[in-house]
Amino acid sequence: MKFEVIVRGIVKDGDKVLIGLKRRDDPHPLQGEWHFPGGRLEYEENPWEAVEREIEEETGYKVKAERIIDVIPKKLIWPNEIGEQQTLHVVFSCKLLGGKAKAGDDVEEVKWISVEEIDRYLKKEFLLESSLVREFIES
Repeated sequence: MKFEVIVRGIVKDGDKVLIGLKRRDDPHPLQGEWHFPGGRLEYEENPWEAVEREIEEETGYKVKAERIIDVIPKKLIWPNEIGEQQTLHVVFSCKLLGGKAKAGDDVEEVKWISVEEIDRYLKKEFLLESSLVREFIES
């Protein structure tokens, strides 16, 4: 079974949280679903820099990773030849530095939502199973 480290960022701006819509044509466990931006940690890449890079690639926003909120192991089922994959998600809180919403990479739409809308949009976002992630979002 393949193993990967995934970096994910939670970016807040006041009472809003940044999310992206995973492309519907992208064979991914979150295909066509709203999610917190992030992606794979590349070989010899610093996780802090990786989450900043991934968020900019997916959303157009520049951010600064501030701290690790949680580390979450998860077995993902891919809808293609990869099949099962064990992943370790390193979840960062990120400070918004600037930029403009621009969906890119494997995201088709970027949106700021209120904390109250999280459960409506993020139906398959397993990071919300973490009490530490929930606590950070609601603080």
